[in-house]
Amino acid sequence: MIRSTCLRYLIVPVLPIVLAGLVACGESGPDAPPDAAAAAREEIVLVSRARIYTMDAGNTVIDPGAMALSADGFILGIGDAAAMQDAFPAARRVDLGGRAVLPGLIDAHAHLYGLALSYTQANLVGAASKAEAIGRLRDFEATLADGEWLLGRGWDQNDWPEAVFPSRGDLDAEFPDRPVWLRRIDGHAAWANSLALAQADRDLRGDWQPPGGHVHRDAAGAPSGILIDRAMDLVDRVVPPVSRERITGALDLAVAEVLSLGLTGVHDPGIDR
Repeated sequence: MIRSTCLRYLIVPVLPIVLAGLVACGESGPDAPPDAAAAAREEIVLVSRARIYTMDAGNTVIDPGAMALSADGFILGIGDAAAMQDAFPAARRVDLGGRAVLPGLIDAHAHLYGLALSYTQANLVGAASKAEAIGRLRDFEATLADGEWLLGRGWDQNDWPEAVFPSRGDLDAEFPDRPVWLRRIDGHAAWANSLALAQADRDLRGDWQPPGGHVHRDAAGAPSGILIDRAMDLVDRVVPPVSRERITGALDLAVAEVLSLGLTGVHDPGIDR
């Protein structure tokens, strides 16, 4: 018996030749035949020796099963190996060795836009020292236009030998000509240079503190470069938004990343459109 389907399927573990986001658009019904004309026009891949979870109304499992895939990602048919081999005798065959095949996974709470934004910033996760973090920033700076904000995220002073907060002076020495704004790995602190601090929507000098936040200052009352929690809002509000062109490219990267992990759908609770 051969089935056609309108589901997305995921092979676990994901194989290089079969992506998690393969889309099926065949006829409905358990005994619908594959599109023979389409099969004749393109190279077909036939994966066999698979445990196929159809997730149909009867929760049918075909084991061992086989699936025919078109070159452009359409599922042409699902069924037992003998029937599929008869239907697609010229198909290139791939033995899955008993791996599971199931409809693509949908994450009900994932920050896809946040993942995309991370591609527009320097990645400081895992930097084992302040010097390593600054080295990564230098590399990322090469992708920026003159005067553009240098943004980053992921630093953690607890991973550094000195295990103390850095200062604006550390960034001023390396990046005197552009604002630098770097979120800590937990999102509850940020590290800024003097140019970024100077653009805050309130003078950060003195002894005042914002509600729900803290501005670290030196003995003279000048901001040290570290802002905690709601104090970060004072700079966040003046950071220019990412250009549409850049975020569009970053979203393409984010979608490719989640597809490679087997997610064929994502609900992002952090965006409203």
